[in-house]
Amino acid sequence: MAKIIISKDLIVRITAFSLAAVAAVGMAMNGCNSNSTTTEAEVSSISFAPVAISANDSEKSVMRISPSITVGYDDNTSVTYDLTYKELAKMGDTIGTGKIGRMTDINGDPILKGNDEDISDGPDGNSLISVGGKHYLVTHMEEAPGELYNTEVKVENGVFSAVDTKPVDLSVMGGTIINCASSKTIYGSHLGGEEDYSLNSIFADPNSPFYVDCALDGTGNDVGGVANSFCKYVDGMNKYLGDANIDKTNGYNGDSFSPYNYGYIVEVQPQADGSTKSAKHYVTGKYTPELATMMPDGKTVYMSDDGTAKGLWKFVSDTKITDFNADWEGTLYAAKVIQTSAQNGGEFDISWIELGHAKDSEIESIIKSKMKITDIFEISKPDVNGVCATGTKVYEDSTVECLTLKAGQETAAAFMETRKYAALKGATIEFRKEEGLTYDADKNVLYISMSEIAKSMEDNYKGLEPINDIRLASNICGAVYELALDNSYSGTSMKAVVVGQPLDVNDTYADEWSCHPDSISNPDNITYIGHNTLLISEDTTKHVNNMSWAYNTQTKTMTRIASLPIGGEVTGVDTAVVEDKGILLINTQHPFKDNPKAADGSKPNTALLEAATDDQLKATIGYFDGLPADIFE
Repeated sequence: MAKIIISKDLIVRITAFSLAAVAAVGMAMNGCNSNSTTTEAEVSSISFAPVAISANDSEKSVMRISPSITVGYDDNTSVTYDLTYKELAKMGDTIGTGKIGRMTDINGDPILKGNDEDISDGPDGNSLISVGGKHYLVTHMEEAPGELYNTEVKVENGVFSAVDTKPVDLSVMGGTIINCASSKTIYGSHLGGEEDYSLNSIFADPNSPFYVDCALDGTGNDVGGVANSFCKYVDGMNKYLGDANIDKTNGYNGDSFSPYNYGYIVEVQPQADGSTKSAKHYVTGKYTPELATMMPDGKTVYMSDDGTAKGLWKFVSDTKITDFNADWEGTLYAAKVIQTSAQNGGEFDISWIELGHAKDSEIESIIKSKMKITDIFEISKPDVNGVCATGTKVYEDSTVECLTLKAGQETAAAFMETRKYAALKGATIEFRKEEGLTYDADKNVLYISMSEIAKSMEDNYKGLEPINDIRLASNICGAVYELALDNSYSGTSMKAVVVGQPLDVNDTYADEWSCHPDSISNPDNITYIGHNTLLISEDTTKHVNNMSWAYNTQTKTMTRIASLPIGGEVTGVDTAVVEDKGILLINTQHPFKDNPKAADGSKPNTALLEAATDDQLKATIGYFDGLPADIFE
């Protein structure tokens, strides 16, 4: 019997048929949709054709993707599909009634940068979600203040396009900040992380030895006129809120602003009428979340934590979450690792330390009571010998602190000072640049990317680490880890499966590259797309171009599938099927901005970045065109 695949080139796949029948079938099917697939066979493998590294300035300056993908089927046949890169939108494009990437305040009015509208160059997490016969793309803007856009998309005559866009109204939660990567829930909503690097409460309380006195004049400077990251974030959020009563003497709490209101997981669910439901899930804890990933049980959610001296987190809901719910309730856990090997990125056994149980509304009420860190902890600095006169020494967020928990503050500590409390309870707060998360249902494992193996992941980094669970050799190129899960989706062990290769100054490629171009450099977004294929994407200045890779989890082979314009980070990788068309989204964030370094620290491509045109500097949401739908179904 014939088995037929119709692609845009009208590919007809035959397992047992005569040449005459081939011609007849081809004519009969000539009017089919260009991306539809009709077959009795199941996809058994996919293989992207590789992309070569850039050979000249022209190639360095553009997006280049795999020219084709070969799809194998379980009847021992295969089909090769041609692929091309297409742009869906550039930041600042007018789409229907809206302008994508335009930053807005709590009233929906444009935020200005000088005399012009502030147009983001930071599109990050994407979630392509279908509801009620319509299709919506939720996209992060990784800014302070943050912004999410909800864009209606469609496929018509085989063409994927944007119809209308508008900002997601997050005013009820006080806005959001540094919206980084994202994932989709099992019931069709978007989960994203507020990658709040700098609103650490130690800087907000005059009774803290780490207090920062901000000018609060919109410059991001302290009162001495010195740029400060904490002040920049406070000023950034105030561009959104317009809070005239931020009180520096009371934890920087204002009428609407509080440092404790940021650093959580945000959920957005598009509705068929174009509106959205949204919530901030305080029960996932406050730290620097890259993103959250929900397991198939609808109860277990993992969160990563970006930066130095960070944790790995797990939330378990009391009941299965089957639809949007603004008030999650459950238990938060922190990972405790025991290192079993230091080879090739390391191996670890994992257990979980319970931090607390709460519901979102409970934590929200505590935040609204305008607390500051010294309401929760007694805090001091170690002496010159690194000894705490009082309290317990902890190392979190690149800072050594002496902490004593105050009576009755366990819940506030668990969910609003999550890293500090976890460190007090003996959890491992030593991860470095913990980025992407993605679940592999074929192996029942969770993949985690560490952009670098460095600093707090080294052996007692600078003598700062009071516990020192992780003791690895530094690797500036980073690694991707595989977290084994039990039947309850709880992590039991972790090992590195892909490790980058740093270059010495005399190595081949070292004149432009710091990490070998045939392996990963600073992995960030990771997405498992099935068929033993893990997509690994980079945020690096150690490759000339940031890249995306297809890693085969069985054969352990790596294929370079995208090379971005120089200076641009890979973000927003997501897959979906829209009207029988396979879509693989890929963003170019801040092109021509990050200057890549050679192994000796030099920057040989500076002139190319400085010559960038205004159009080249625009960040882009794009996609691989030509993919068959059945690889994502």
